[in-house]
Amino acid sequence: MGTKTDTRRTTKERSTTTRRTGTTKRPATPQRTARPAASTRTTRTTRSGGGAPAPKIPFVLLILCLLGGALVALLVLRSVVAQEAYTITRLQAENRELSYVEQQMERSVAYLETSERISGEAEEMGMEQGEATLFLDLDSGEISGGGAGARENGVGAGNAGSGE
Repeated sequence: MGTKTDTRRTTKERSTTTRRTGTTKRPATPQRTARPAASTRTTRTTRSGGGAPAPKIPFVLLILCLLGGALVALLVLRSVVAQEAYTITRLQAENRELSYVEQQMERSVAYLETSERISGEAEEMGMEQGEATLFLDLDSGEISGGGAGARENGVGAGNAGSGE
């Protein structure tokens, strides 16, 4: 049980093979007997209905149809991916253009909000710069704030309560 035998096949003379570890010879294998007459062969051919190539044809056709279907599916998938790539490229270009327009609008809004532009446009319309702001104290009836220009025009503390 501990010995290993050489299982390689050589020529027809198997009786001359030896063990790897020993020098004893194997007994010759018995010769196979010939198959029985054609009676069994005729039964097989009549059962198969036309020979061995017949069952292979549907299998080959099935494989060819599967390969053809896979090829068509691959082409359809590839065309869809290419179409989506064009759509993505178009949308990216449109996004760049809209981003550029947004930046221009932000610059325009920043310019329109400047106080210099607003005061210049107001002067063009005929508006004048206002006097200093005056505050009326309702409890005491005094007008405060302004400056020297408000006092020169006759607006003062004494005039506030008189109604003049």
